[in-house]
Amino acid sequence: MATEGRRSLAVACAELARTMAQPEAAGLVVPAVAQEVTQLLGLAPAAVLLDDLDGPLFASPADDQIVSAVLAIERDLTAGPTLAAVDRHEVTFAHSLVDAGPRWPDWSRGARAVGVGAWLSVPSSASGTTTVLVAACTRPRHWTKDEMAAVQVLANLAAGWVTQQRELAEVRRTAAQLQGALDSRVVIEQAKGVLAGELGCSLTQAYQALRDHARRHSVTVRSVAHAVVELGLRPPLHAPPDPRPGHRRHQDVGRS
Repeated sequence: MATEGRRSLAVACAELARTMAQPEAAGLVVPAVAQEVTQLLGLAPAAVLLDDLDGPLFASPADDQIVSAVLAIERDLTAGPTLAAVDRHEVTFAHSLVDAGPRWPDWSRGARAVGVGAWLSVPSSASGTTTVLVAACTRPRHWTKDEMAAVQVLANLAAGWVTQQRELAEVRRTAAQLQGALDSRVVIEQAKGVLAGELGCSLTQAYQALRDHARRHSVTVRSVAHAVVELGLRPPLHAPPDPRPGHRRHQDVGRS
């Protein structure tokens, strides 16, 4: 498939592997995939489309408007090769806009108007994502099976990377939430110990004082606990009601 002036699939994958290994790779990989598709096919423009037609679009070259214009046409018409590729999970193409006319007549007219002669949409075969690689040619072009297979490999690489990054972000969010909960528990326990030691109350009464103060001032228990430990706050301690049945009633009778 590779001819002079085009990048081979092996070289494209090697370049992407180098990009993925960079510390700042999160913002580079998907645009790099679009660039590799452009060089692999020996044409421009190409793009990586994430999630669906309303999702993020990474085009190569970045200032080319053809892909964006054609995808906008598909969004407006809710019909076209990229939507078909997403819905059917299969490669969808048009060697020429004349070929596409019977299937998507309105899309074909719109695509021709912005200068498209051929179109290729390749969805990832990976589960859990609808990443799609799309490529346009300004003249009719016969997309070969080898080209489609090569672009499929890059689509899978892009989808795998996106899925990995999303899972990693979720792990980090969960870890941050757990750390926050642990930090809250630590400072609350510290505050309970401070109040119990200084006021001579139980840990239960100390926590009740923290909670009551938080409710009265519409703040979190953690913020009150932090103020106790770090700022010297001492919320008022309220004695709990006597749990013995009728105790309050007997006291009132004795006073009368």
